[in-house]
Amino acid sequence: MGEIAVIFPGDQVRRHKMNLFTQQTVMLWLCAARTLTTAELVKLSTVDSVVVPCHQSVTLRCDISTFQEGLSINHLAWVRQDGKHLCDVNATGVTGTHPGSTPSAMECRYTPQTQLTLTLLQVQPLEQGKYLCKLRSNHGVKEATTTVKLQECYREAQPSISDEGPTCTFTGVYPDGEVHWFQGPNNVTGDSTINTKQVEEGASLTITSSLKRKTVSGEGAYNCSLWIPSTGAYLTSSLVVPEHGEARAAQPNASGAGAIGPLWKPFLVLLSTLFLV
Repeated sequence: MGEIAVIFPGDQVRRHKMNLFTQQTVMLWLCAARTLTTAELVKLSTVDSVVVPCHQSVTLRCDISTFQEGLSINHLAWVRQDGKHLCDVNATGVTGTHPGSTPSAMECRYTPQTQLTLTLLQVQPLEQGKYLCKLRSNHGVKEATTTVKLQECYREAQPSISDEGPTCTFTGVYPDGEVHWFQGPNNVTGDSTINTKQVEEGASLTITSSLKRKTVSGEGAYNCSLWIPSTGAYLTSSLVVPEHGEARAAQPNASGAGAIGPLWKPFLVLLSTLFLV
């Protein structure tokens, strides 16, 4: 004689809840697995930031990593923070912007499905900021950012001298600066009569300063030092030595980038050079 199972109403409710919980758990797991898989199919890698001396080149790299075969790139680009496309990769190949669209020249190089590089040649102040690498593909849409920062720098120091006094001109200066004058241990900046600043293409500066002092051959040398207020340091220093109506200059920081230190540095440079002449 067979047994008869008796199911109480409470058991049916519990079984229904358990089945519903199991179905929801499986669905959530499948959704999470699908989201995770999509996120890991492709990845872009760039450096967070790069500091470069102005007037020098910098290469920004955007590396593509794919975790599944069959990547098809619809569009890949380096884009400036103002929305200007600098390098573009699509079905027709690699294209860059036309000359004059950036302050300095640039180059684009593409290694298929591996890397897109943007090289800025002779970087200028206007080119500071964020650069975005953007990818649109069958494995998803990705974006990575690199920030370009400029180191304080100058292009050239141009000392000269006349019967009226010495003059120093510094070109390609970034950031804003001012010229301080010394003769021996004495600060004679108060005797400067002409101080001009001109903005160059790309937003760097040409700074000129002159001393209204009669110069005599053989007298003490003048030191013109480029002071950068925002960093609290001298960027470079030139000695202007009166020799038969001409100027001879000694530049301790001829690289054009990086500060040479606080106020007392020009005095040490001046003394060491005078002992050698």
